[in-house]
Amino acid sequence: MKHCGKKNKETEVLLFSDSSQLPTAWNDFVPEGHFLQSRQLCVTENSSLPDISFLYALVTINDIPMLAAGFQLLNLRAEHINSKIVAPWKYAAWQMFTTLARPRLLVGGHLFRHDVNSVFCNGRISAYDSYTYYKLAIEKAMAISRASAVLIKDMPQHLDKYFCNYEPQYLMLRNDISMEMELPVQWRNINDYEHALKHKYAQRYRKIRDRWHELDIRELNTREVVENGPALYELYRQVTNHQSVRIGFISPGFLPLLKQSDDRLKVWGIYEDGMLIGFFSAWVYDKAFDMFYIGFDYKKNKEYNLYFNILFFAVEQAIKLGKPKLILGRTALDAKARLGCKPRYLGTFLYIKNRFVRTRIMQMQRSAADNEGVWEDKHPFRKTN
Repeated sequence: MKHCGKKNKETEVLLFSDSSQLPTAWNDFVPEGHFLQSRQLCVTENSSLPDISFLYALVTINDIPMLAAGFQLLNLRAEHINSKIVAPWKYAAWQMFTTLARPRLLVGGHLFRHDVNSVFCNGRISAYDSYTYYKLAIEKAMAISRASAVLIKDMPQHLDKYFCNYEPQYLMLRNDISMEMELPVQWRNINDYEHALKHKYAQRYRKIRDRWHELDIRELNTREVVENGPALYELYRQVTNHQSVRIGFISPGFLPLLKQSDDRLKVWGIYEDGMLIGFFSAWVYDKAFDMFYIGFDYKKNKEYNLYFNILFFAVEQAIKLGKPKLILGRTALDAKARLGCKPRYLGTFLYIKNRFVRTRIMQMQRSAADNEGVWEDKHPFRKTN
């Protein structure tokens, strides 16, 4: 399926719903190794993510590519809100809304990854022109998909200032934060990290790590990730079952397919007496150790402090591999601040078509600001790294 829309006689927006439909001009325009190369996009498509479909936009002037962008379209459903955690009346209202309205969320970017860039611009055009062409792509994708809202996730830095200044109807999400840690070059192992902690944080570290050594932690190769795919997925779902809001779910085949396509994805299994009770995954890049999906048995979590031990394990592996930066992602800000992470504020924007809903969400965002930043008072190190 291909859709065309024209801004004027020179500018054209081409939309495609499958990577196999992308023209030769797309792959010629997008650099080799970029996430938007069609063979990379195909990996995500083949993982059968539930409730997700895809759109790809190519903006051209006189048939010369100016911008390529990838979108995901999420059909919002009742189960994206956890009925066991939120107030019954809130869940009932959400259930009614999703049943009657069948809302769709257009995602600019990748809903399940933050380490990839889903926009590529012609290097000969200005940042302002890039913004203009990206807006054209978004508007056409919104029109074709009939989406109720658009979430622009991990906006490229050279574009976010234009959305801040020229698009007041787009709400910049204040609390979209990546927790990250710069690792000193003199740290050689996890003992150096421990010695850098203040007394009370070091005590807490030793208490949490006390039983970690009873478990068998081992890296899984590609074959083992594929063989353990269903078990990894069930452990991941145990984590999502304790979240109040789940904007989409990965599929059982998501991690195995990523591992098969890119060995920079590392997966470790956590075993108790030969039984898989948890896992940890991360992207290992030249300049960063980037935490990805995790999963664990919640009963065993109480016994072994699995979640916090996974975080410490990430620190340990990043140091062991000599990475200058550890990226632990968007969730559990307080826990990661206690570890020594600092916030990096991300450029994520939300636009909701319905004016009433948009105004209400903006009000909620402003009121939430009063509770922000409490976790920022955590300073676990004796001195600044």
